[in-house]
Amino acid sequence: MPITVAPGSVVQVRDEEWLVRTVEQTDDGQLLTVQGLSDLVRGTTATFYEHLDTIIPLDPHDATPVADASPHYRDARLWLEATLRKTPIPLKEPTLAASQYALAKRLRYQYSAVQQALDPDNLRPRILLADAVGLGKTIEIGMILSELIRRGRGERILIVCPRHVLEQMQNEMWSRFAIPFVRLDSVGLQRVKQKIPANRNPFSWYKRVIISMDTLKQDRFAHDLHRHEWNAVVIDESHNVTGDTTQNNRLARTLAPNTDALILASATPHNGNRKSFAELIRLLEPTAVNPHGDLDKDDLKRLVKRRHRNDPEVSSVAGADWAERKPPTEPPCQGQCGRGRCR
Repeated sequence: MPITVAPGSVVQVRDEEWLVRTVEQTDDGQLLTVQGLSDLVRGTTATFYEHLDTIIPLDPHDATPVADASPHYRDARLWLEATLRKTPIPLKEPTLAASQYALAKRLRYQYSAVQQALDPDNLRPRILLADAVGLGKTIEIGMILSELIRRGRGERILIVCPRHVLEQMQNEMWSRFAIPFVRLDSVGLQRVKQKIPANRNPFSWYKRVIISMDTLKQDRFAHDLHRHEWNAVVIDESHNVTGDTTQNNRLARTLAPNTDALILASATPHNGNRKSFAELIRLLEPTAVNPHGDLDKDDLKRLVKRRHRNDPEVSSVAGADWAERKPPTEPPCQGQCGRGRCR
C-alpha cells in the first residue's frame, strides 16, 4: 500500500527523522527528497524510494497530550515562548527583531550597516564591513547574524578568522549575542571525521563553527568544503584573501558561491592595488566587476559599508567616546640628522 505524504511532512527512515521536500511519482513508486532533522543527518539531503526503504510518516495525532503540572503552567509558557522565538519572521521584515537584545552598546551607525546588509532588494545578504578600527565591526557581524537567525536563514554558519582572534570572536558571539560556536582546528576536524560515517561531510556535524584561516585553507579540506553549503559565512580580516594565487584566496573562492549570506570584514580593504580591492568585491558579487576590472559605483554603494571616526554618521554618535591621543613626538635622531637637535 503506497504511503501518503506531502512536502512538509516529517517521516522516519533508517531510524532518523527527515523533512519531506518533494514527492515524485515514478514507475518504481514514490520518490521522496528529504532533508535531515535529527542530529546525525541534520542539514543533509537524501532521496528514498518507498519500495526500497521503510518510510514511516509521523502523525501529530499520535502524540499524547500531557497536562502541565508546573507552577502557573511555567513549562508550557516557556515552551510557547521558545516556539515563538524560533518561528522565523519574514525575510523582508524592515525592522530589526533580534539584534537590539544583544549585550552590547549599540550605536546608530551600526544599525545602518545591519539594515544595508539585510536590504530586501538584495537577493542575498552580502556586505563588506570596512569601518575603521574601533568602530565595532565585530558587533555589526553579531547583529547581522542575529537577524539572519531570527529570519530562519542562519542555521549553518561558518566564521573564518586569523588564529589569534579565534577565542575572542567565539566569546563575543556567545557573551553578547548568545550565538554558540564550536571552535575547531585540524585535530578537532580529524576527530569529527573519526566519529561520523565515511561518506559524511565533517563540516555538517556542527551547525555553527569558527575555524582559523590557516586551518581551513589546507588542501585536505578542499573536497569537503566544495560539497557543503552554508547559510552564512563570515571572513574576518578579509584583506588577507585578495591575492589571486594564494591559498587564502582559493579558500574564499570556494566558500563564496557555497553560501547564501557572505560578510567580509576588514579595516584596510584597499591596499592601494585596485585589482586586490576588485577581488573582494568579486567575492561578494561577481557581476559588480566587469572583465576589465572596473567597478560599478551603484554596486559598490550597495555592497560596501565604509566609515571612519570623522564621518558625520559616526562623529555625531561616538565622537565623545573616542580617547584623546597625543600627537606623535619626534624620536631622537641619534646624531645623524645634522640639524643640531641631537641628544
